[in-house]
Amino acid sequence: MPLAPLTTPTPREGRMTAVMHVGVYGVFLALAAAYSWPLVTDLAHLLPPNGDPRLFSWVLLTMFDNLTTRPELLFHGNAFYPFGNTLSFAEPLLVPALVAGPIHAWTGNPILAYNVTLLLFWALSGWAMYWVAWRVTACRPAAFLAAMIFTFAPYRIDHYMEFQMEMAFGIPLAIYALVRFLETQRARYLAGLGLVFWVQAASVWYYAIILALGLAAVATQFLALRWGGWRPRALLGAALGGLVLLGALVPLAVPYFQTRAELGLERSLDDAIPRSANLGSYVEARPNWLYEAFTVDRAWEASLFLGLGGLGLAAAGLGWLGRAPGPRRPEERWLAAAAAGLLAGLLATVACHGAVRVAGVTLRPFTELGVALLAIGLLRLGLAGWRRWQAGTPERALTERDWVRLLLGLGGVAFLLSLGPVVALEAFGRQPIDEGVYAWLWPHVVLFRAIRGPTRIGILAIFAGGLLAALGVQWLLARPRRAWGRLLVGALGFLLAVEYARMPLPYQREATPGRAVDAALRADRADVAVLEWPPNVEIVDVDAMFRSLAHGKRVVNGLSGFVPLALRELSGFLSKPEAPFPPEAQTALRRIYPLRYLVVRLTGHRFAWAWQPTWHRLRRAPPTLLRHHGTYGDEDLYEIVPLPERGLRLERWVSYDFLVGHPVLEATVRPLAPQPGRAAWVEVALNERPLARVPFDVPRALRLRLPPPYHRAAPNVIRLTYGYDRVGPEATPAAIGTTGVRIAADVTVASGGQPHGNVGSVRVNAVERAGNSRGYNLVALEPSGRVLDAETFDTFFEPDAPARLAAWVNALPAGTVVAGAVRDDASGRLDAAAVRALRTVGVLTDLRGRFHHSHAFVGVKGSVPGTALEGAGPRRVALSVGGGNPEEYLDEHPEGLELTSFALRGARPAEEPKDGHLSFWPGGPGLP
Repeated sequence: MPLAPLTTPTPREGRMTAVMHVGVYGVFLALAAAYSWPLVTDLAHLLPPNGDPRLFSWVLLTMFDNLTTRPELLFHGNAFYPFGNTLSFAEPLLVPALVAGPIHAWTGNPILAYNVTLLLFWALSGWAMYWVAWRVTACRPAAFLAAMIFTFAPYRIDHYMEFQMEMAFGIPLAIYALVRFLETQRARYLAGLGLVFWVQAASVWYYAIILALGLAAVATQFLALRWGGWRPRALLGAALGGLVLLGALVPLAVPYFQTRAELGLERSLDDAIPRSANLGSYVEARPNWLYEAFTVDRAWEASLFLGLGGLGLAAAGLGWLGRAPGPRRPEERWLAAAAAGLLAGLLATVACHGAVRVAGVTLRPFTELGVALLAIGLLRLGLAGWRRWQAGTPERALTERDWVRLLLGLGGVAFLLSLGPVVALEAFGRQPIDEGVYAWLWPHVVLFRAIRGPTRIGILAIFAGGLLAALGVQWLLARPRRAWGRLLVGALGFLLAVEYARMPLPYQREATPGRAVDAALRADRADVAVLEWPPNVEIVDVDAMFRSLAHGKRVVNGLSGFVPLALRELSGFLSKPEAPFPPEAQTALRRIYPLRYLVVRLTGHRFAWAWQPTWHRLRRAPPTLLRHHGTYGDEDLYEIVPLPERGLRLERWVSYDFLVGHPVLEATVRPLAPQPGRAAWVEVALNERPLARVPFDVPRALRLRLPPPYHRAAPNVIRLTYGYDRVGPEATPAAIGTTGVRIAADVTVASGGQPHGNVGSVRVNAVERAGNSRGYNLVALEPSGRVLDAETFDTFFEPDAPARLAAWVNALPAGTVVAGAVRDDASGRLDAAAVRALRTVGVLTDLRGRFHHSHAFVGVKGSVPGTALEGAGPRRVALSVGGGNPEEYLDEHPEGLELTSFALRGARPAEEPKDGHLSFWPGGPGLP
């Protein structure tokens, strides 16, 4: 017969002295050094064989440098240039930066700063869990073993190479502070909760989001257990405290929301699937000293196994759930029976791999059964709370029994959420069992859009298991035969310690960041940018960020959970050794301002051997864009010479933090081959916002202060656009095919299927009006030449694109001029309705079944099919209405502008123009 559990509130007598706190922390610091062995033998040079330590070294030290030198630009790092808010591409790490920064300033070694900070905060998790478990159980062995589980379980060792995943100190402290506030309703616990949560969020957003889920689960269960005794003053304090915490989090959260708004960076369900836990994650042991030969690493990211010792101790904690004093009521028996049935059904679905046949129908009820089981548990808590409220029991403190039930609920919530969008039995080789709770909640919980690895929600299950193990130790030591309990606790504790032992962990010895080429870059005092080749290669990008700590320049490279599309495109332009630096690559490099240097890594990446002959040849005869600066060991250094540059539309991309310090534009432009009948002009725009237009009959020197607002995360695009107005006899309207309609503008259209130029261009009086995206690029104009609208319809990929195209065309009034060009492919999802809509503007071609064909046209709404000016086929197509040879016009730029100088300078209030005020005068190559 089971022994009756203790039902008195958890003892809270006594306090840990300062010496005890320091001693506990010292023990766990030593254990962190032991479990991460051999890291402590060479803290100045050892790093895991992974890019994340370099990334987080850069984040830590950049965050500290910004905090001490330019706090108003706290989240603006020097990587991913010309993007801004780039520290928001990763975790903030603000609190650990306060430790790493001074160490780096003192030693000059970022590896040492990273490793020391890692060990200090890893040990902090042990101290935090020890203190919480001691406060709950008043038992030091219980507290120690709980802290061992929370700090060194396989999940934590698996993440030894990911700095941010060891910053979990706030989870036990915040959950305990919440419970103590709900028990006592004292303001000091509420203040402690708010402070700990803010510190955790300022360290790792991932864990702050996960912690918020855990706090919500704990609070819900506590409210079910304790119905009465609430003081209005405490509830008001909780509401005000929440508002204060929200306000304190705003400065940390705003950069992330800005980045999401401007760049659209968020996690999809597809992103989460490969990084979700599976049912096997909770029972998969990692190779360790005890049974390395019997383990297989199959979990994608981390094991959530507590170890046999941890599970044994946690199971002992269930002893507190022995039969409670007093008669058992019918509703309790009903709920217990329902819970047993749901649990049996849950296990059956796992055994049947999720597929259960009922009346000839295959069901996958795993998630529904799991949620129902949690609901039954919450209902049982509610019934217990109801009886306490009816009996008028004043005591609000949780008993050991209450703690166990609360931890089981928390662990169950974490378990279901950690499985991610798709529940699977194993990481590889098996079909999914069911859709997950995570997928149900994802559309409604915006914070899930920031989570790529639902596995990490399992840290709440590890916390719950660790504290449950502490209660198990307490239960074993509270039995009458204490010697037997001590022996079992000692055996399980020893087993746990050996199961977690996986040292020596793999490390590699790294030199400090300074390379010979870094010294050459540092010698240039200008605020300029560097690109390390090849970009969008993980080891190169993350190491370029790391090396920037030595040379101090901005770097175009970057690696994090997000990689901007522009960097991936640039990589594609620069990845063909047989055709180095094609025109699109040169354009991409020129538009990054102030990009001055290209560092070419001749070794250490997958392109090295294939490209070495190309780079050796380019040393002797580089393209006009590059000037060989020198060779420094395994790196070639080139200076990028972006000027002069010719075109119809020239751009320069700059980051927010560069632009706020250099808001004055100075440039010199000259016209190319002016033609009669055209009043040419140059327009200056910032982020699609026109600022000024200048007559362009002679070379001009321009000076303009660029006014806010600026993009915070996306590059700020400064655009110089050449255009003209038709004047004189040449302004006679031109006929559009055989539609009988004329247009008072020059319209030039070019289309290239993917292998035929990959372009979709519509230019009106030399100004590009099309989006130049995949599919149909359409522009609507009045016969006067005024642009009414422009849209792109990806009829290759997007299922709704054909319907949107048809609706857009059908909504145009009769007589509207429509110019269109296909880029890449438009045939994939093109349907009859879209083809019929295009025929209403005089188009005859049907691209269905014509993969990668080009299609260009200028037609008029309401015209007979076949009357539009049109060209199509498996080739590049170009045509024009009005003046100009389309092929020559689009490829050679016989007219347009030449940019001979470009600079952004700092503002000097006494001299500089006002925002948006343009000064211009006749100039030449030497001006301004």
